[in-house]
Amino acid sequence: MWAPPRQAAQGCGPQASTQALRGSHRTCATAPVEKACINHALGNRLLKRLEPHGRQRLLAQAELVELSPSTALGEGGVAPTHAYFPTSCMISLLAPAQDGKQLNLGLTGYEGVYGGACALGIFASAFGAVVSAAGLAWKIEADRLARHGRDHPQLVRLVSHFLYVELRQLGLQAACNHFHPVLQRLTRYLLMSQDRMRSRDLWLTHDHLADMLGVRRAGVTEAAGQLQRLGLIHYNRGHIYITDRPALLRASCGCYQQGRAIYRQAMGITG
Repeated sequence: MWAPPRQAAQGCGPQASTQALRGSHRTCATAPVEKACINHALGNRLLKRLEPHGRQRLLAQAELVELSPSTALGEGGVAPTHAYFPTSCMISLLAPAQDGKQLNLGLTGYEGVYGGACALGIFASAFGAVVSAAGLAWKIEADRLARHGRDHPQLVRLVSHFLYVELRQLGLQAACNHFHPVLQRLTRYLLMSQDRMRSRDLWLTHDHLADMLGVRRAGVTEAAGQLQRLGLIHYNRGHIYITDRPALLRASCGCYQQGRAIYRQAMGITG
């Protein structure tokens, strides 16, 4: 019988709960987090790859904030006020659709940045963004990131490479949603979410999943039910626990591994 995992021990590592980091305070959209955990909660791949002096200067102008689900971070075609380097949250990229609705295009987590084009001197967001899973992120004013980019070519290079990865992965997701069945698309998205949250515990509603996969809610319900019957996940009221990742990998299409390969190649990650 499935049982939920034990609550992670309180601490300041990349998987530490935001409640542990913030004590008894309630979650809010952009509440500053205690400085005591900054070094341990860094957790963003782009920031970690900066040389120490440049990273220290950038973080001195940023703040570590906790982001709540459904918090809007930006709008496509509009100059962003801030950039966000996630450490434990997940951000959905959005494009406007008909009747005021928005189409979910992709995800950004601890491997990247939202609003990073400011470092290149581009003050317009290609996509809107909303927080799809709560967690921490480094938040920095757009003009400060732009100034840092002018002084630190390494940041410009890293952000440029990540924006290329993002473009490739968005194209890959569009193709996957067009050609592959819902079950494979759902497994790919769950694996992507697990990678970015660094946890088997995911909070993803049927409505959110339907938006991301470009299908009706009933299609998500059917696919999630099939994965649960196969013992790959446990799903209950928006809470998904991945019980068998190797089997989930086998059930997914090749797009998931291809997306990982794009990131590793463009970012120069080996091993």
